[in-house]
Amino acid sequence: MAERMVPNPRHVELKALLREVAERAREARDAYRPAAAAMASGRVWTGPTARRWHDDLEYRHRRLADTTRQVTAAIEAELSRVPALVPESEADAIRRRRSGRL
Repeated sequence: MAERMVPNPRHVELKALLREVAERAREARDAYRPAAAAMASGRVWTGPTARRWHDDLEYRHRRLADTTRQVTAAIEAELSRVPALVPESEADAIRRRRSGRL
């Protein structure tokens, strides 16, 4: 008789990690918006130093977005290689390895 198939703990962890990355990226993106909008308005600080500061802020914001896309792509690639379901004995072995009880 075939062994019962259950959710793969590694797959579950990767899905949770993907959600966590998306949430943290959203929080960071939202944190940049007020400062960027204030600087772009030209009402809070003007001049060459303000433009450089704003340009640097925008650069860091783009870099964060690029890095987030790379991390997300790496997690999604790993997720595509990990089966959603595994035999129950394999799931137990994965959990034991994760807990250090090998």
